[in-house]
Order: sequence, then C-alpha cells, then structure tokens
Amino acid sequence: MHKIIVISAGPGGGDYITDLAREKAKECEVLIGSSEQLDAAGISEGQTVYDEWGVGNIMKLLEHHEGQKIGVLVTGDAGIYSLSSRIMDRYGRESVVEVIPGVSSLQVAFAKIKESWLGVHVFSYREEPFGGFEEILRCDKAAIFCDKNHDSRKVLHELEKAGLFAKQRKVCVCQELTLEGESVVEIVSPKDIDNVEVKRREIVLVINRL
Repeated sequence: MHKIIVISAGPGGGDYITDLAREKAKECEVLIGSSEQLDAAGISEGQTVYDEWGVGNIMKLLEHHEGQKIGVLVTGDAGIYSLSSRIMDRYGRESVVEVIPGVSSLQVAFAKIKESWLGVHVFSYREEPFGGFEEILRCDKAAIFCDKNHDSRKVLHELEKAGLFAKQRKVCVCQELTLEGESVVEIVSPKDIDNVEVKRREIVLVINRL
C-alpha cells in the first residue's frame, strides 16, 4: 500500500517553504522533487532522493517504492494545479496519507502587485483547450497560469483580440516569482505585449477597474 506525503514546496525560493514542510520532508524514507525543491526542503542522511519533476517518471518511482514512506515535493500549494490530484486519481485517495499546504505563486503574485486575491478566477491551459478569453475578461479578477506551450505573450495576444484594452484594467505578467530573475511587468498597451520577454514560470493577472 502506498504511504505518500504530498509536500507543498512553495513557488521556488527557499524563503517560501514552511518549517512544517521541511520537517515532513525529513521524515520520509524516499524524497522526490526538482533540484530547487530538494534544496529548499533539505535532504536527510539515509534518504533515497530523486531529482525528478516529470509526472510519468514520478509515478514510476511511486510504484517502485510502494510500501515506503514517500515524500513528493510539489510546486506552490498542493491545492492549485498540483500533482497531488493525479496521484490520488492514479492510486486512490487513501494512498496519500497527508497533504502539507504551502504558499502558492498565485498568493505571491497578488502580494507583489498589492492586490487582494479574494474572488479571483484561476485558469490554466495545461489540460484545457486554448480559449475562453471572453470569459476571462468578464471576471473581476483573473489569474492565468502559463506554460511553455501557452506563454504570456500568446495569452495576452488572445486577450487583446477579445477586447483586453477596451476597458480599464490592471494587467500584469508575473515571472519567476521568488526566484532569481523575478519580475512583474505591467501591460498598458498592445506594444507592451511584444516587449515581454517570455520566461519559464509566468502568471498573467487581469483585474477589472469598475
């Protein structure tokens, strides 16, 4: 039987992982995560450690170490577009003995622009068709998680076609939050979109100004 602990490792920066997450990581016989996550969580002597972030490979490692106490480090908070749901879908909810919450990049993004994230609608195109931009613009607050196939410029150009600049809105691209190279770029015109330098980790925030 699986004994998996899903541990939220924060957006990436070592200052944003909780003490509880570090404690739980130390208790595990096996620890799986990216190099950044492993560095942030810390590694204990005697642990079997895997520097791995690919979903398919992580699933294989979980099968290989069934019966051992396995810690899986996930980016941000386990409740937002996380590997935790895939693990439970694959092995059953009972396979996860504990979920440790953490700081999400969504929280950090809104903190950086000094806005509340209460009532925000969250979108991601990792598993959904690339569309629904009119729906995004109808939201009072929207956050779009980007990826390598749907980067900030692609998202913003589609939003522009849907009427992004037709109303007064605060639009920001938050990149590499809590990491070296962190930036927050405000978008006020179509020209600004083309000037965005695409990065690996990006969130687009759109806030309607009534």
